[in-house]
Amino acid sequence: LHLEDKQGVFFLKGRHSTLQRFRTEDEEEDSSEEERKPTKKPHLLLHRGQSAKFDVIFKPTLARRLEGKIRVSTGGKLYSKTEIELVGEGYKDEFTLDGLEEDPKERNAKSSLRKDIIEAVRVDNIQFGPCPVGKCCRRTFTITNHSSVEVMRFEWAADAPFQFSPKVGHLHPGCAKVITVTLKSDVPATFKRHLVKCKVAKINLELPPAEVHDWDDTMCIGTWVDTTSKDPAASWPAKQKV
Repeated sequence: LHLEDKQGVFFLKGRHSTLQRFRTEDEEEDSSEEERKPTKKPHLLLHRGQSAKFDVIFKPTLARRLEGKIRVSTGGKLYSKTEIELVGEGYKDEFTLDGLEEDPKERNAKSSLRKDIIEAVRVDNIQFGPCPVGKCCRRTFTITNHSSVEVMRFEWAADAPFQFSPKVGHLHPGCAKVITVTLKSDVPATFKRHLVKCKVAKINLELPPAEVHDWDDTMCIGTWVDTTSKDPAASWPAKQKV
């Protein structure tokens, strides 16, 4: 087994049972030189009916399409070579949702590998489970802006019985917000794969982000005004928050 990977993003890891069958012995390299130096080459010794399992791990370092190759050479009376192509797509999201569950069935169903296209659909889920009718059930997750300079605006396109708080807001560079999702249904109902979309856009501020206060629709500005009532023991009118 020989892994060809110029970028160093693919890794071949053998299972425990596979590692026990690995061998290393002296072999002569194929060369046109007069002197052939023996080298150590790892190989697997598999008897009839035996199998070996490996995990191929993809850890991209670049946000683009990356390729690699596994060459499998079989020795013995029937010498042959087999090539396994490795293709992966590295991505880097500036806006992420953290603390959600991923549905592997949905991802496997919608992920496809074609000639030069990799389409990976990531589906995030919130599992509410059974909720009493007329009662509020809440779940939380986090949204994060990984950009170092861009300010982002988010808005959840959700209606009853699901409510997001905050529903609209700004995310400054490197900041995160906790989002609370509330489910309340006044009648018995079952919600399965209820799709909710979040619109995210980059925005420009008139002032530097460091001089602009954070904002979302759960925040408000409170002011105090004088009232007609007055405490007899005080020399000033009572205040009321509005």
